[in-house]
Amino acid sequence: MKLRKCKKLLAVTSMVALVGSVTVFADTYINNPFDNNNAAYGRYMLDVNSSSGMRSCEARAWGSSDYKYKIELTTVLYDGQEVINDTGYNYGNAYVSRSYEWAEDYQARMIVREGINNKYNIVVSGS
Repeated sequence: MKLRKCKKLLAVTSMVALVGSVTVFADTYINNPFDNNNAAYGRYMLDVNSSSGMRSCEARAWGSSDYKYKIELTTVLYDGQEVINDTGYNYGNAYVSRSYEWAEDYQARMIVREGINNKYNIVVSGS
């Protein structure tokens, strides 16, 4: 009788350990003003979605046509390769999109510039 209980306990423990080791990725959605004290700099958004183990990503920085916006999106693929998409500086709006791929993580550096001076710089991540 004790042997049967021990086998059941071992089976349940093994199942819990197996389930506990499965990596789960949640979708990420961030949409905020660049500076909470001064919304005049505009907004930034990072949207990461997952489906069947694959991920897609959209990154956007936008606001006043008086400012230039830039996004440097780094994608880390499952094989460890890093891919960087750089929009350069654009007046009023910057946008990067990556369709569903075998990605592990996304990191976006978003910059607001007025003339030659960076007004705001933020890095956000999502997986």
